Amino acid sequence: MAREFVRQYTVDGMIGIVFLGAIARGYYDALADIDIALFKKRKAVFAMPAMFQKVKGLEIHSHVENYKTETQATWDMGKRWTYSQAQIHYDPNGLTVRLLQNKVPLQPEEKKWMLISGLVLSEWYINRLTTLWVERGNIISAQHMFDQGLNYFYEMLFALNGQLVADMKWRYNCVERLNCLPQHYRESIQEVMLLNAFTDEEIERRKGIFIGMWQQMVHLVEQEVQMPYNEFKELV
Repeated sequence: MAREFVRQYTVDGMIGIVFLGAIARGYYDALADIDIALFKKRKAVFAMPAMFQKVKGLEIHSHVENYKTETQATWDMGKRWTYSQAQIHYDPNGLTVRLLQNKVPLQPEEKKWMLISGLVLSEWYINRLTTLWVERGNIISAQHMFDQGLNYFYEMLFALNGQLVADMKWRYNCVERLNCLPQHYRESIQEVMLLNAFTDEEIERRKGIFIGMWQQMVHLVEQEVQMPYNEFKELV
């Protein structure tokens, strides 16, 4: 269906066509739409598809981009992750490949900072800020610290696996598919996420399970960044 739809746009002035999302990642189902990016020349004149439309009962989401503008733009992590999963359909002059090669890959210094900040900040939020909010008398804020702490932990796990951080919609689903994870990850993370009651005891239970996972990652991160934890935690 996607190939049939974009056939009308393989014309002069179209630099590249890229399939994104479900059809590119291989998990397309009845709940997914068809995501397509079209990179055109700045002055190209032809009928562009609507951003959202239904064709034969399927929803198609078209992203029309000016190629030159995209070469000069800064791509955020979510966009880079999306295109890291892309499937290039039409690229007669190799310009789309070049664009993605320039914009998408995780850079060494970027990876290093994700490892350091992810490890340090996940511990800070879950181990320290929970205690601070309990002492301030706000048990709900204390429990909320787990949410942000886990996001930093996920960022560290993506970096440890040499991957960009998945968009929030897909983040946890993609974390589960990473190769390098703490032992018994799925069981442990469920226990950390589980909130039985807004009590001090529940904070300590969740915190203890998280720290068990976190400690397994410390040596791996130290090896990656070639620096001991007590040294790099001062950088954050």
